[in-house]
Amino acid sequence: MSAPSEAWLAYLGEPIPWRPPSPLPRTTTARLVVRPYARGDGPALFAAIDRSRAGLLPWMLWASTDHRHVEDSIHYVERHRRAYGTSSCRDYPLGIFDRTSGELVGSTGLHDVRVGTRQAEVGWWVAPSHQGKGIATEAIDGLVETAFQPVDQGGWGLRRLVVYVVTDNHPSRRVAEKVGLRLEGTLRAERFIGYPPDAPRGYVDVLAYALLAGEPRARAAP
Repeated sequence: MSAPSEAWLAYLGEPIPWRPPSPLPRTTTARLVVRPYARGDGPALFAAIDRSRAGLLPWMLWASTDHRHVEDSIHYVERHRRAYGTSSCRDYPLGIFDRTSGELVGSTGLHDVRVGTRQAEVGWWVAPSHQGKGIATEAIDGLVETAFQPVDQGGWGLRRLVVYVVTDNHPSRRVAEKVGLRLEGTLRAERFIGYPPDAPRGYVDVLAYALLAGEPRARAAP
């Protein structure tokens, strides 16, 4: 008896899978540039995270353990910079930069890219010193446009974007709604949060937002 075949998996994706555009797109808005990290961005990334660590928690749990030294951020940038151009890359972290000063004010990205269905997950953070200025909304609004733009028009050529937000993370919920993502449902007790260590631990609900290319955006009021 022959071994089970996995050829049927090919029917779960498009005949021609998504491939990363070359060069990778940049998104420019009125105040911001959202672009892939480049050589030399490591120190700026570390500085932004280190100044923001307390404000990033508890939603960005990696801030409790990662980027503890500038060398960590330099390595992070270099690792992703080298991966960007490979066909196996599925994670595209992007810096959010002030268009005038060039200061790194936050980060976003297209993560867990599913090449067969042209889907990606979007996440973001903004340094606390720049919060309350509409930075996240402007950056994600622009990124959504570029993500859905065809590759031959300078975009990422994606079909579907998803965002997952813990129910208590009201600022991120507001961003998702202001850029017009649609609430598709609640993932009950989907994520375990054990930070800070002396706080109650437990499972929390997560809201699932999504948007399809070409779909009207039902933007929440500013």
